Amino acid sequence: MWQARLYGAGDLRFEEAPLDSSNLTGKQIYMETDVSALSTGTDLGNFSGDSTYVPGAPDYPRWVGYSNAGIVRAAGPDVTFAKAGERYFTTRPHLSAFIAEEPQLLARIPEGVPSEQASLAYLCNLGLQSLQKVGFRPGEDVAISGLGVIGLCTVSLARAMGAQSVIALANSPVRAEVARKMGATETIVVNTPEGRKRIEEGRDEMADIVVLTANSWDAYRDSMEIVRKCGRVPILGFPGRGQAAPDFNPLAPGWLYRKQLGLFGAGFAPASDVPHFEIRFNLKRNLAYLMELLAQKRMDFDPVISHRFAARRMLEAYHLAAQHSKEFTAAVFDWSEFHHAR
Repeated sequence: MWQARLYGAGDLRFEEAPLDSSNLTGKQIYMETDVSALSTGTDLGNFSGDSTYVPGAPDYPRWVGYSNAGIVRAAGPDVTFAKAGERYFTTRPHLSAFIAEEPQLLARIPEGVPSEQASLAYLCNLGLQSLQKVGFRPGEDVAISGLGVIGLCTVSLARAMGAQSVIALANSPVRAEVARKMGATETIVVNTPEGRKRIEEGRDEMADIVVLTANSWDAYRDSMEIVRKCGRVPILGFPGRGQAAPDFNPLAPGWLYRKQLGLFGAGFAPASDVPHFEIRFNLKRNLAYLMELLAQKRMDFDPVISHRFAARRMLEAYHLAAQHSKEFTAAVFDWSEFHHAR
C-alpha cells in the first residue's frame, strides 16, 4: 500500500509500505481508500509545523490526514455487519489501503452519497457537535464566523437542522458566494465598509448562536458583539492563533455580565459505543446522522470542494492550501489508481 508521511514541516513524502491482507482474523477488515480529504486546519497546521495548538499532537515523522472514505474488500471470520463492497467513513490517514477492526468503521456511507462528500463528514461533525454543545433548537438564528471547510459545511448543516436564519461572516467575497450556495440566508463580508456597517447594525441582536471557527481576535470580537443577550458562542477556532495579545479584554463584562453570554469549547463528541439512552449522540451517531442528511439531499457538500487531486499529487494540494487562497476551500484525494493496479 501507499501512504503519505510527514517527516517535518513541509516534508511530506509519498511512500510504499507492506500490507498483508491474506490472513484476516477476528473482526479485522481489509479496506481500500476511495477518497480522503484534506483538513485546511489541523492537517495544514501539521504540514506547516504549527501543530502545538492541538494538545497531544504527535511529533514527526507522523501520519497525516483523518478523513477517509473507504471500501470493504475482505473481512475476518468474526465480522458481524460490514460486507464486501460497502463503503465506510473512518478517521484513518491518507493511505491507499489498511486493515481496521470492525468497531473502527465509524459510519456506513449510503448509496447515492458520493465518497467525496462523505470524506468531509468528520469536519462537518465538528459543527454538529458545536450546535449540540450549546443546545441548539430548531427556529433559532445561527451565525457562522469563519468560512473554511468546517464553517461552510456548518452553514448547510444549520439549515438542515431547522435554523430560522443562517448568517455567514466571511473575509472574502469568494467565500461569501460559496456560503450562499451552501444555504446561507445572509452573507456579510466583514472587512468591507458595508460589512462593518452591517456588523454594527446587528450588534446584540443578530443571532442566538455564533459558531466561531475563525482564529483571529477580530472574528472573536465580532462574534461576541453580534450574538444576542443570553446567547451562546461555541468556539472551534483557536482565538489569537499566530497573533499578539488582543488590545481588548476577551472576557469583557459587557459580554459576560451585561449580555450573560455562554462561551463553550467545542469539537469533542464522545467516542464511547454505549446504548442510546446513555449517550444519545456520540461520534458514530453524529456521523450516521450526517450521512443520512446527505442521502436525503438535505445537505450538499459539493460546492465546498474546490480542488480534486489524484492521491499522488497530494503535496501539490498542501502547497496550494498553504498559500491561503480564498479560492481554495476543500481538497479531496482520489486513490483509485492504486486499486486498478491490484
